[in-house]
Amino acid sequence: MTGDRVDLTRLPVLQCWPHDAGPFITLPLVVTRSLKTGKRNVGMYRLQVFDKNTTGMHWHIHKDGSHYFNEYREAGKRMPVAVAIGADPATVYAATAPLPRGVDEMMLAGFLRKKPVVMAKCVTVDLEAPAEAEFVLEGYVDPEELRREGPFGDHTGYYSLADDYPVFHVTAVTHRKNPVYNATLVGRPPMEDCYMAKATERIFLPMLQTVIPEIRDYWFPWEGVFHNIVVVSLHKEYPGHAQKIMSGLWGQGQMSFCKAITVVDRHIDPGDPKTVLRELVSNLDLESDITLSKGILDVLDHSSPFPNFGNKIGIDLTTRFAGEPPRKNRQSLKTAPSTEDLERIIAAQPDGATGFRYLFPELSSREDTANRVLALTVEKSEGRGGKDFAKALFDLTELEMFNIFILFDRDIDLKDGSLMLWKVFNNVDPGRDIHLREGRAVIDACKKGPMDGHDREWPEELTFDV
Repeated sequence: MTGDRVDLTRLPVLQCWPHDAGPFITLPLVVTRSLKTGKRNVGMYRLQVFDKNTTGMHWHIHKDGSHYFNEYREAGKRMPVAVAIGADPATVYAATAPLPRGVDEMMLAGFLRKKPVVMAKCVTVDLEAPAEAEFVLEGYVDPEELRREGPFGDHTGYYSLADDYPVFHVTAVTHRKNPVYNATLVGRPPMEDCYMAKATERIFLPMLQTVIPEIRDYWFPWEGVFHNIVVVSLHKEYPGHAQKIMSGLWGQGQMSFCKAITVVDRHIDPGDPKTVLRELVSNLDLESDITLSKGILDVLDHSSPFPNFGNKIGIDLTTRFAGEPPRKNRQSLKTAPSTEDLERIIAAQPDGATGFRYLFPELSSREDTANRVLALTVEKSEGRGGKDFAKALFDLTELEMFNIFILFDRDIDLKDGSLMLWKVFNNVDPGRDIHLREGRAVIDACKKGPMDGHDREWPEELTFDV
């Protein structure tokens, strides 16, 4: 179908969430070619259907499709694009894989399939698409044309904010006989895309180890939506080795988006959350184990005051080597108060918390424990932000036996551990929202606003109407 026969409204494109800006093609294989090298890229970038023959082209500024787009923009030329919808699983997966620039995703697909991906020439553009695709959309992107795209209910569990993106003009639609439209639905983890990301975690570990061989294993908790935190086990060989790993990972491809890196010893299974939490509660020294940095962030990160750029944190839980600053001797912490006493203390705060939960009491029951953690639900106001709550908690002598406080919005269920982790990993900007004082910390995992120095729009959490 070409010309006036092109009509994207005939496809059963989903509007996934109530406040999406419209229907989105969510499983597209977007084929482009470098103007300078001629190398092909196949990426997965959502497409908002604007009308019968145009869509948005949501390629992030850090991705290869956007890099090739910049080549055409600098040359003042239209960019040919082909979009395949529906293919064999290996080919669909390959479009999501974080391959180095210039490495053809169809080569990875062929490796996974153990046979080549047959490609077919497009009708109206000089590109090839997988021959077994259910649909192929052909067309172009004008380098000077932008249109407002979004919001969209994204894999972070929030609506990604509306912004201006290039426009894809569809000049032809080809399809198989009796085609089957392919789509996916993303949202707060775990959703379908989590399992594709888990495949990437396993497949790409050996490749990462060719660059950083000291890494024994790693784990991306899906509450961190695969770009907010990674736990890495390290074969440590010298002082500062953990910090070297942090810097190396922050310089590697899409690992550079990672907001938090936690490093543990090689005998620790990074995919065992109970063991990792035990190391954190038992050993973390808030004054010597934390490394703060700055760098690029995924465009979907909403916690930073600045889009695409912000603070990062590294946490070193490895055994100390000679030549490294020692962890401070564990100061004797007073016995934790009873639940009844905690209720009394919390209730006595005039503008304070609305609920609490003593986290990991079984790990911090000893008087010489390194850390005690208290989660609190709070209600912020125009003149009372995270920094104000932190000062009040630091000054409250009745809670001095706790040295780590985590703040959540008042509607958060503190019995839901996965929910709390998701909020911490997604809502915390490490440089602004972790308040430190004399070996104690208050971590603000609440929504942010002007009272917190956050002037960007805060996205809405995904929920269904019914």
